[in-house]
Amino acid sequence: MATKKKSFDALAASRRWRRATSRQVRGMSSEERIAFFNRNLEKGSAPPVAKAVRAAAQR
Repeated sequence: MATKKKSFDALAASRRWRRATSRQVRGMSSEERIAFFNRNLEKGSAPPVAKAVRAAAQR
């Protein structure tokens, strides 16, 4: 039985997202970071885990 080659590597995508985000928020204050992540959540460009954390924090 042959297996298909993965066309999407979720772990690699997660690492790329974390590196890119780290570069963007590196020089920001904590208030600026919170605003940055809230804007991304509202636009829908945040990863599902961030949406879950925000939902849990609002309970």
